[in-house]
Order: sequence, then structure tokens, then C-alpha cells
Amino acid sequence: MAEPGVDVTELDHPMRRELHDELHARPSVYFEGDSDVWHMAILDTRLPDSILALPTSSRSLDGKHGIAELGDCRLKWELHTEFLTITYVCAASQDRRPPQTFMDLRRQISGETIAAIRVLVREKRPEDELEKLDGDYVASRVGGTDAEVYSNFKLDDAGFVELLLFPGSLNAFRTGRMVRRLLEIETYRMMALLALPVARDVQERLAGFDTRLNRIVDHMQTHSRVDKTLLGEMTRLSSEVLRLSSPARHRFGAAKAYAELVSSRMAELREQSVPQRQRLGTFIERRFRPAIRTVEAVERRLDELGERVSLAGDLLRTSVQVQLEEQNAILLASMEERTRAQVHIQQAVEGFSVIAITYYAISLAKTCIEALTGLGLDTHLAKELLLFAIPIVLVTVWQVIRHIRKSISVGSHSGKPDSLPRPGSETAAKD
Repeated sequence: MAEPGVDVTELDHPMRRELHDELHARPSVYFEGDSDVWHMAILDTRLPDSILALPTSSRSLDGKHGIAELGDCRLKWELHTEFLTITYVCAASQDRRPPQTFMDLRRQISGETIAAIRVLVREKRPEDELEKLDGDYVASRVGGTDAEVYSNFKLDDAGFVELLLFPGSLNAFRTGRMVRRLLEIETYRMMALLALPVARDVQERLAGFDTRLNRIVDHMQTHSRVDKTLLGEMTRLSSEVLRLSSPARHRFGAAKAYAELVSSRMAELREQSVPQRQRLGTFIERRFRPAIRTVEAVERRLDELGERVSLAGDLLRTSVQVQLEEQNAILLASMEERTRAQVHIQQAVEGFSVIAITYYAISLAKTCIEALTGLGLDTHLAKELLLFAIPIVLVTVWQVIRHIRKSISVGSHSGKPDSLPRPGSETAAKD
């Protein structure tokens, strides 16, 4: 329980109010009677100061959503992740052109228009409005058969898609929400279709990527060795695929999200058929879904190409590794041959060294014996001593050189890391 005199909001999470107000961030515009609703979706994420300066009846804390009075009409704006929507609601008019106030406000926004819709809300069904649709229109009973919607989904001279809504028994709140759903269906449909030209461009480039990848794989199959040209081509192909897939995946992911919103809003209409007319949902699904399926198919092809490029890269790296191991094996074999030759040379040199050292030692001994002969040593005895000294010196020199070679060999082996103990050796040592 909070202490007396302590404001509970002082203990709030800093994002609590913003997250809570998100529930009310996108209110609908409620109205009664005959009205014209003008709506635009603009590819821009900046709000002009003129909109923020309008006297608002409701507005989010960050200013991204709000409803303001603009003359005798009302303006509603919503700032989305990729686009901005402005909705202008005013009394019904016979003028087919958008209001000048609305267009002046539109010119203050620098982005490009992706969707423009006009919803005519009429209490009674005017036959002249239906005649303007040229007989080629679709219709649905919506809201549980309480209202009807008509449209041919064609752009008029002003560039707007026109929909006729007869609210029937809908009250002001349900009418506002119904208009909102219709506007969102068309807006999200157009935003989803932004991925279609991207998918077509990606599809054209995928054919070239497939050809290059197949050429690389064929080269790997027909040639046992990998050259630098093939490695460079594989690197370029991988980088180009990554450069293409990054923005394309972003656009495809957005298209999937928008398509799900279209399906959700269509379900919320709760459509029923109008005699002799195709339903709005059927019309949109038959023309909108093929485009989304094309985007999904291209996305799958892009994923498959990425996987194939990755597998080919792994295979190429494996081939390079095997090739390097073969080269290393050849190098080690040549080093072994050179080492063996050096050992033979060393052994030969050691033999010559024994003979040479023995020769010099015998020469030294002979000199000493001759000196002793001069001092009175018997000449025959001196020759016998020299004869016995030759094998003794030879064996001694051989033993000394052998001992030195063993000492060097033991010292070189002691500098290497100890080999791993065999399983069970540690236990045997303890026992």
C-alpha cells in the first residue's frame, strides 16, 4: 500500500503511460448523416508543422496520431512506420473534386501518394451514384447485413478510388469504424503491392544468378583443381546475392504483414452477398492474392538460391582444403626425402670423421712413439705399440662420436611436448 501523501504515479515505469495510451492511439472518426471521407496514404514519415499546430480534439503524446478541427470539417492523421495517412471528413457534396483545404494540406507533405480513397456515406441509396459506377461494380452487405458497400475500385479523374457506403442501421460509432476498415483495406493493399515490382526485378536477376551458379558447379565437377578465377567468381556471386536479398527480404516481410492486415480487416467486415453482385472480399482476394503469392514464390526462390550458394561455397572451400592438404602432403613427403638424404649424408660424414680423427690421432701417437724411440725405446716395440694403438683409437673415436650423436638425439626429443598418456596408464601408476 502506498504511503500517505505519496503519488502512485511516481513509482510508474517510465514507459507505462505511453504504452497504455497505445490502446487509444488510433481512434476512429465518428459521424452521422451524409458525409464525404477523403483519405490519402503518403510515403513519408514526417509530420508538417501545420498539422501539429491545428487545434486538436484528441492527440497522442508523441503527436503521431490525432484528430483536429479544420474549418467545418475534421482531419485525422496517423504516422505509421513507412507512411503517413490523412483523413478528411466533411459534409456531403456534389463536387467530385477533393476539397481545396484538403489538397492544400496535402501539398505541405513532401512524400508520394500511394493510396487515395473517397468514401461517400449516404443515408439513402442514390441511384445516380450507382450509375456513375458504369454498372461494373462489386457490392457487399457488411456489419452483419446492416450496411452495404459498393465500388468498382477504379481511379476517377482526381485519382481517387471511390466507395459508396449505405450505413443502414449502423449508428455513428459503427459507421466510423466501418469507414476505417474500408480505408485500411485499400491502404494496406497498396502498401503490400509495393513488393510486387521488387519481386519482378528480383525474379529477373535470379535467372542470371542461377546460370552463374550452375556454371561454377559444372566447373567444379569437370576440373579437379580450383583456381583463383573460380574463387573470385564465387565471392562476387555471394556478395551480389547478399546485396540483393537484404532490401528484398525487408520489402517481402512488410508485404506479408500488410497482406495479413488486409485479410484481418476483410474478416471484420462480416460480408454477405448482394444479389447479382460479386462480394468485395472475393474481388480483392482474386486480384490481390496472386500478387502476394508471386511475392512469396520469389522469396522462396531467393531463399533457395541463398542456400545453394552457401552449399556451393562450402563445397568449394572443401575442395580448396583438400587441395591444400594434398599440397601439404607432397611438401611433407619432399621434406622427408630431404631429411632422409641429410641423414645418409650425415652418417657418411660421421664415418669419414671417424677415419679422419683416427688418422690424426694415430699420426699424433706415431709422433710421440718416434720421440720415445729417440729417447731409447726399442724400434720393434714402438712399431708394435703403434700397431695396437690403431684399433684402440678407432674404436674409441667411434664410441665418442656415437655417444655425442645419442646425446643430441635425446636432447632434441626432450624438447617436444610429452605424448598423451594411454588410457589406464594413470591408474596403473597409482596402483
